[in-house]
Amino acid sequence: MKSLFQFLSRWRNLLLLFFLFVLFNGLLNSILPKKHALDLMFAYSADDAYAALAQLDRDQLSVYSVGIWVLDMPYIVIYGLLFTGLLLKIWKRTVVVWLPLGIATMDLFENLSISRILYLFPLRQEFLVTVASFFTTSKWTMVGFLVLSIFCGLISSIAYRKRFFAKSAGLRI
Repeated sequence: MKSLFQFLSRWRNLLLLFFLFVLFNGLLNSILPKKHALDLMFAYSADDAYAALAQLDRDQLSVYSVGIWVLDMPYIVIYGLLFTGLLLKIWKRTVVVWLPLGIATMDLFENLSISRILYLFPLRQEFLVTVASFFTTSKWTMVGFLVLSIFCGLISSIAYRKRFFAKSAGLRI
């Protein structure tokens, strides 16, 4: 595990993961229906979900389903590794890996739930939609904590460097 963390903490590997992240994000945005994608909603109800899906025709539903499996599933791995490495680089503690792992886990179960909803559509499965909504909402809540962790980590790192260089300059005088 330590070697994986060292691998993820290298700038060139983070850069590669970042480019893959941008590529997959762009592909997902071009293929998945932004307005009607359950993945992008927050705390949706069964009525909200089925109203959104009803706006899509059979081909769009099929593309949505395939997009989940072909693009979104690998995307989970890519962003999970990217943000794990980024947090390790910023915080220099392995405990931070739980946040991207939690996001990836929520996203995985969200994708499995949404795939099942799409497969069964137009048959309503209210409990399944509630489960999918829970995973989606949990994922986006954790993404908020991830952004906050990155921001706080960068601020903390900058503040530490300023104090360190201030002390170094004071010792030379």
